[in-house]
Amino acid sequence: MAGNGQVRGALKKGEGPAREWGGYIWFMTFGTILPLPVFLIGYLAQLTFVGAPFARSSYRFGIFLSTLGQRPPGADKLESRREANAKKPFAERIRTYAPPGWVERHGKPFGTLARAVWFVCVGWWLGALWTGLAWSVLLLPYPFPELIRKLLADLPSVMTLAPPDAAPL
Repeated sequence: MAGNGQVRGALKKGEGPAREWGGYIWFMTFGTILPLPVFLIGYLAQLTFVGAPFARSSYRFGIFLSTLGQRPPGADKLESRREANAKKPFAERIRTYAPPGWVERHGKPFGTLARAVWFVCVGWWLGALWTGLAWSVLLLPYPFPELIRKLLADLPSVMTLAPPDAAPL
């Protein structure tokens, strides 16, 4: 019966399976929908260039809002499978075909005129689609906050052909 007392004690503290599944239920209901307006507000702030720090903060808040800061159930299994697999993560595979990869392959920064034309003609539309892509990851039955974080960190480069920033989101 000592094991049963440990389970009750863990449940009273909010630990264990009940807390994990509560977080998963949050993710599958409100945690999927609520980050979308937060990401869109961040995108609108990103459009102003001056609002970039606010945009990064809103992206962090949107990622937090999806899981309320909890690790998803089964995160340990997923991480061990990722370490055992030699395949690159999705964000790194897509980056070579996206504007951040183009800038890295170009080797030197694009000129101001080229970046301005890119932003006006392509960047702000592609940035909106990129933000939607980052949010659509939440439609999967399992949250991948690292993938969302990497996709949103590349947003300034997608919008303006700026060199990819190594600053964390």
